[in-house]
Amino acid sequence: MVRLFHPAALAAGAGTPFPATRAPVRMAGIADRPALAALAFAAFSQGPALLPAGARGQIDAARFSALFSATGPLLVAEIGDVPLGCALAEEPPEGGDAGAVARLTGLWVAPQAMGQGVGSTLLAAMEELLALEGAATLRVRVPSGHLRALGLFRRRGYVMQAAGQRAEAVSGMPLPHTMMAKRLPALAQVA
Repeated sequence: MVRLFHPAALAAGAGTPFPATRAPVRMAGIADRPALAALAFAAFSQGPALLPAGARGQIDAARFSALFSATGPLLVAEIGDVPLGCALAEEPPEGGDAGAVARLTGLWVAPQAMGQGVGSTLLAAMEELLALEGAATLRVRVPSGHLRALGLFRRRGYVMQAAGQRAEAVSGMPLPHTMMAKRLPALAQVA
């Protein structure tokens, strides 16, 4: 077992440490969504304060539930019945276009699991899934002030494409964002 060392996890009074292994990842079902909305809200609450002071307090788990009701793959990493993180993407365009671009809507890691590779594991699983569905590139908009997230995407091979103001997925408020992208390997679907 690994002791939790991330300051946000320690400040949150993290409970049981999780082993430093790749957590199994699976597609989330409808029944998983309330727990994942709570997890995403907890991750958002522990993350950097990117929204204006008054706006941050208006975000709750219901906003994440609404986001998770969209179609598109929703993955969960968990150990036992404990969700450690989740990732949501938009479906890649249909038609098998060789240059299809998919978009990662969000990636959230439970505060008690931060710094243990859960985000990287989820991102790798989402990249593989989307490549199998025909996506050639995966794009993500990262709030420019979220240094931890920017570092994760850089380590996973994402490069900056653009920067500007974009509506944040949960609040809908415009925030400075960095658009990052990664070319996905061409994977053949197994019949």
